[in-house]
Amino acid sequence: MQKADKLIAFVCSGNTCRSPMAEGIFNRLAEENKLSVRAESFGMATVDGLPASENSVKACSEIGIDLTDKRSISVGSADLKKYDRFYCMSQSHADILKIYFGIDDKKLNIMGVSDPYGGDEEIYRMCRDEIYNYIEEIIEEYEN
Repeated sequence: MQKADKLIAFVCSGNTCRSPMAEGIFNRLAEENKLSVRAESFGMATVDGLPASENSVKACSEIGIDLTDKRSISVGSADLKKYDRFYCMSQSHADILKIYFGIDDKKLNIMGVSDPYGGDEEIYRMCRDEIYNYIEEIIEEYEN
């Protein structure tokens, strides 16, 4: 993997479902498109070290992305200053980053992806596909 000039963050609640999928999908597409941007992810309401959910791992493995080594990172453990942009799964995640952590509005993006937590494999596949489609748009932005 090449060194990235920019680092972005995907943000959800537990950092075990949506944001790990987004991180994995983004990094693969960025590498395939030879972009000098990489992603990390963290959660607003989690502890450090939890594995990605079983259904997230399965959904991503179906498209060739391995999340088995991904471990959760809490917002308190994340170095927020290093991120160029934040892609938040919900408005509430963005609001917390702005209000409590002083992140500038210009760096915040809302993806609007519902939490699949507790859902079956099909729910996770739909979530993965929604994230994938959104990330294709982000990749296009970085290509231009």
